Amino acid sequence: MTLLKAALLAALALPAAAQAAQFQAGADIFTGTGFAGRYVGPGGQVQPSGQWLGGVQGGGAGTFDNFGFYNRGVGALTQNRQVELLSGNLFRFLDTFTNTTAARIHTTVQFFGNLGSDGDELVSTKAGGLMVSCQDDGDGNCTEDAVIALVAGDNGLAQQGIAPDRYTVGFDLDVAAGQSVSLLNFAFLARDRDGPTADDVTLATETGRALLTAARVEGLTDAQRVSIVNFSASALPEPASWVMMILGFGLAGGMLRRRRALVALTA
Repeated sequence: MTLLKAALLAALALPAAAQAAQFQAGADIFTGTGFAGRYVGPGGQVQPSGQWLGGVQGGGAGTFDNFGFYNRGVGALTQNRQVELLSGNLFRFLDTFTNTTAARIHTTVQFFGNLGSDGDELVSTKAGGLMVSCQDDGDGNCTEDAVIALVAGDNGLAQQGIAPDRYTVGFDLDVAAGQSVSLLNFAFLARDRDGPTADDVTLATETGRALLTAARVEGLTDAQRVSIVNFSASALPEPASWVMMILGFGLAGGMLRRRRALVALTA
């Protein structure tokens, strides 16, 4: 990725860094013994509670009841998870599925999330691996929970849906004996500290589109990146490109804050 392209993508993702009024998402990832901002380990449930390893419970503003785990289709595949809350209210879910058997495995795995809207979900965008959704106040406006950008890949492998507050993504996998494949999902939360606004819908939509163009893969190994099958190679930038983009967030955010200060002085 060229530096020019990285700078353009940084500008697209600017609102996530520049909006000082944004709330802070909660580090509510279940680790098996408690909750934290990161989980690395196997997938599946902990018994007898039935809680899902790496699932997000809460996320801030009651946005999730229990979000971000595979509840169907894993079967004989071995699943390893890396789930973390990145900067800018972004949850990243990287799941690696390995076929340790001697035969090819064909299955459809389902990524699942129980949203906090309790059935009053308002979907504003559903296209090309991106869904943007919020809790509906009954009049077509967002209320209470954060606005969510749900990103499931740019190459058509993901089949997303919400019905009515259950988010699902189906991925059709064909895994040869001894092979490992990875699936990358994101959930970005946008919410003003005083409640969700129309600007938060715009912020979530722009951030979701930026992630489809250049997924946030900083901190992942080369082996993890090349095993991802639900994003095209062009959407998986080299780590150095993301360093440039993150620097761009700070510079652009400072410029916007200075612009706002000048407007306030001249008003």
